[in-house]
Amino acid sequence: MPKTIGDIRLYSVDELSELLSIQETTIRKYLRDGKLKGRKLAKRWYVSEESLADYFRQQETEPEEA
Repeated sequence: MPKTIGDIRLYSVDELSELLSIQETTIRKYLRDGKLKGRKLAKRWYVSEESLADYFRQQETEPEEA
């Protein structure tokens, strides 16, 4: 269950993994690579609902044609 602080909803890596049906290692890689924005607090990553929405709003970069 996500944590709520005021009007901010935060998801942990394991919650996102279950919610999106992808591995925790993939989510951590996205966080390290900056594809998904989050904050590390007490050795755990948290992603806000807004950051998650921003991730899905991003346009995929298309490979350049030669």
